[in-house]
Amino acid sequence: LLLLAACTEPPAVPPLPGELLITELYTSGAVPAGGTDHYYSDQFIEIGNATDHPLDLSGVLVADMFGTAGKINPGTEPNSLAGSHPDEVVMESVWRLPSGVRLEAGEAIVIAHDGTNHRPFSTVDLSGAAFEAYVADSPRDEDSPTVPNLESVVYNGGYDWLMTVFGPSVVLLDASASLGTMSTPQGDRPSAPAASVLDGVDTLMDRDSGAFKRLPSSVDAGFAWVSGTYTGESLHRLQDEDGWIDTNDSSSDFEVGSPDPARPEESDGVTGTPEVALGTGTDEFIPLEDGDMIELVAGPQGGWHLDTTLSFSGFGPGGVTLVYEALDASAERVSFETTAQLVEASVVETDDGWHRLGDRVVLNIPGPGAVVGSELILRVTAALDGQTWSDERRVTVVDAQ
Repeated sequence: LLLLAACTEPPAVPPLPGELLITELYTSGAVPAGGTDHYYSDQFIEIGNATDHPLDLSGVLVADMFGTAGKINPGTEPNSLAGSHPDEVVMESVWRLPSGVRLEAGEAIVIAHDGTNHRPFSTVDLSGAAFEAYVADSPRDEDSPTVPNLESVVYNGGYDWLMTVFGPSVVLLDASASLGTMSTPQGDRPSAPAASVLDGVDTLMDRDSGAFKRLPSSVDAGFAWVSGTYTGESLHRLQDEDGWIDTNDSSSDFEVGSPDPARPEESDGVTGTPEVALGTGTDEFIPLEDGDMIELVAGPQGGWHLDTTLSFSGFGPGGVTLVYEALDASAERVSFETTAQLVEASVVETDDGWHRLGDRVVLNIPGPGAVVGSELILRVTAALDGQTWSDERRVTVVDAQ
């Protein structure tokens, strides 16, 4: 039956312009939370199949555009090439989707800045994203163990693919797009014919930044914006009874809302004897025992946390909610509540269950001196369909730095 189903599946075809759309764009940065006030690693691009047939996304290119978003500083002037080169798009970094990516009609997938759980710094968990932009040459960019990487084609950025929080402009390019090079005041940048754009969204700093448009009018006749940086605001493509609206004018095609990346709806229930074991580590499960030492980690965007992992079996993984916390010797909570909602794509399968990697217990402390050398209780509670299971470990916090 499985073979028959595979044989009768309709073939996926490469998308034409307007068939593969940017359906959500979240780049503004999170509202201050979890002990940090400039958190941006939760950025993502959601892309959707606007047709009634499967699309083959093999080789589709994703890029952010060259140019400033607006008058960020006094005296800032427009520097994009949209006006002087209306038949081309000039980009910053370009990424490629791998071969064999099939997107069913009406469905969407998420491309993450970092494919991890960003809570409690953000409301977003991207550990189940379809792809992430991993900068392999950067010692500071972590490679998610559950999210496949995009292929880097041209990279112009720092330690991580940060799209500007002031409003980037993003394009999807046909897999056969011919990339060239354009000279800019900041050096050579990749370019492509505007005719090769499958979809593009121009976003700028605010409603008064129209002079800074980066995309030719043939790609996007308007532009969109959110109310500011670190507001936790996302741009959502409007929908009607026929699906996503696409008039090639972002001024009218998008609305502002909270980030809501596409996720499969799963609930796998209890399948055996539930077991839960708390551990540490980032890209592998390292079991914790009572009395073990655990390292205090300084977050790259502020705050202090403890890396946590989980091994579980007998239930889920789809539909499971995890809650992590840390308690001091008097049983007072000393952490921000960190949650995660699991799908099969956000865990690693083992011989007898699952490993959940990349979560953090973020401590609500003024500095390392508040916990280094102290004993804490780390606790995780897993919930599914009204049932809960938990595990906890007494650990001593150390600062290896």
